[in-house]
Amino acid sequence: MRVGIWIVVGGLFGFGMSSIPSPHSMSVFWVGNFCAPWLVLSFLAGRTQASPNGAILAGVLTDIACVVGFYARFLRFDPMVLGLPAATPFFTIATTLLRSWLAFIAPWIAAALAGGAAYGLLGNWWGKRKSIAAGLAVALPFLAEPMLWPLKNGYYKGPWFIWAAEVVVGLSIAFGVLHRQRAPDRQAVRA
Repeated sequence: MRVGIWIVVGGLFGFGMSSIPSPHSMSVFWVGNFCAPWLVLSFLAGRTQASPNGAILAGVLTDIACVVGFYARFLRFDPMVLGLPAATPFFTIATTLLRSWLAFIAPWIAAALAGGAAYGLLGNWWGKRKSIAAGLAVALPFLAEPMLWPLKNGYYKGPWFIWAAEVVVGLSIAFGVLHRQRAPDRQAVRA
């Protein structure tokens, strides 16, 4: 039941991210392209599970739902877009569209399998042990993503404040995790 809820949340989140207006220029970064929030959802889904295997499953399915939700907006049942004649039967259009769409999103599904499994498991670990490492792992994508994008392109896409905001979110998460870990120590000293 909880996994089903996270699948719906992931699908709606992905669809919502794809709804953020994209810039007219492909050289400008689009906030909908941030990957860090997707991993947070897998972490949260994993945290709600009783077993590590359930956490991995919840994380993977949540992240796959994010991908499907994000790219569902781009499905077009238009035979002309697919290079088919206008009179093509619906079943042929649907199967051709599905095949090309799945091929297009396959790399992101692979990333969802890896990221969802890892962050689902980390969420489960956090839920059981409140591990500093698991908590800091949530901050990592927010801090690493701004450093990795220019490696791919040789430059930052978009305005600097978008990247700065992501770093601030990552630092806030890291601070919150570290502060939470120290809070029990302070209470023990007072007692």
